[in-house]
Amino acid sequence: MIKNVIIALFLIYYPFVTSADKLPLIDSLTLCTPNFFKDIYSNKEELEKYTNIKLIDQNQAYISVENRSDITKNYVYFAHPMTYKNLTITGYYDSAMDLGKMGKYYFWGFIINNDIDQIKETLNFVEWKNMEDNLLYIANPKIRNINDDLQTWHKNTGTVVGVKTIPAPDTTEKLLLLEKSPNMNLLICSIQGIVTSELIKQERPDIQ
Repeated sequence: MIKNVIIALFLIYYPFVTSADKLPLIDSLTLCTPNFFKDIYSNKEELEKYTNIKLIDQNQAYISVENRSDITKNYVYFAHPMTYKNLTITGYYDSAMDLGKMGKYYFWGFIINNDIDQIKETLNFVEWKNMEDNLLYIANPKIRNINDDLQTWHKNTGTVVGVKTIPAPDTTEKLLLLEKSPNMNLLICSIQGIVTSELIKQERPDIQ
C-alpha cells in the first residue's frame, strides 16, 4: 500500500520537475527580446500547470499578474515551483511605472528562490556586471535614441546603467537585471526611459 502511494506521488510530482527543466524560458528571458512571449505560447500547456497564461495572439502569450502598476499585486507565485538546473523558480514578476519626466519603467521576469550569487554562477553564460555586490548585477545593456529605427538597439557602453540612474534624455535603455530585493530575488528584464507606444508594442506585446 505504501509503495503504491509513493509511486502515485512520484508520478504526480515528477512531470512538474522534468518538464520545467526542459522549458527554455530562463534562456529566453536573459536575451530580453519579444521572443520570450513566443516561448511562453509554445509552452503554454505545460505552464498552465503552474500559473495563469493569457494569449496575446496565435503566436504569443504571457504570464498574468493582478496589477503590474501596484507593488502589492505585480507578482504571482506558482502553484508548483519550477526548476532550472539547480535553481528553483517560484513565481513571475511584472512591474510598470510612469515617473513622468524621468521616463517609463517596465520590468518582467522570474522570482527565484536561490541566493543571488548562486543564480549568477548558474547563469554563467551571461556576462554579469557588478553594480552593487550581492545586491544588483546587470547584463546585456542596450540603448537606443528616440530617432533610431524601431528595431535598432546599440550596445550601451556607459559605465553606470540600470534602475539606479535615469536614462539620458531622448533615449531608451534595455538590460537584464539580477536583483536582491527585501522580499525576493529577481531575474528580470527592464526597458526604461522614453518608451513610446510603438516601442512597447514591439518589446512588450503583453501590454495592450
